[in-house]
Amino acid sequence: MPLVGGMLFASVIALAVVVPSAAMALALLSICYASLTFAAASVWSLPADVAPTPAHVGSIGGIQNFASNLAGVLGATTTGVLISATGRSYMAALGLSGAFAIVGALSYLLIVGRIEPLPARR
Repeated sequence: MPLVGGMLFASVIALAVVVPSAAMALALLSICYASLTFAAASVWSLPADVAPTPAHVGSIGGIQNFASNLAGVLGATTTGVLISATGRSYMAALGLSGAFAIVGALSYLLIVGRIEPLPARR
């Protein structure tokens, strides 16, 4: 639940471009970052929760870290392309970020299911 809740609250980033003041936008960006940090604590516990044996935790964590960093690179690139394509507007980029936060929350809620150790292969 902390992971799903954190991801859902992170979606407020999409509203940061439509609020009337910079202070409100900064508050929404802060809420988004705090929510993602809250969710990250749960994400980083997942390798230990799903590893079939303790020897697999590091490998699963490495795969997870690679995917996270790849998403970071693609996110920054996509943001730059969207800002360039829309005439220096952040609306599409932050809207997409908010939508991805909701999709991520729904994915953990509806697709991932019960978190339990994977079966060990012999």
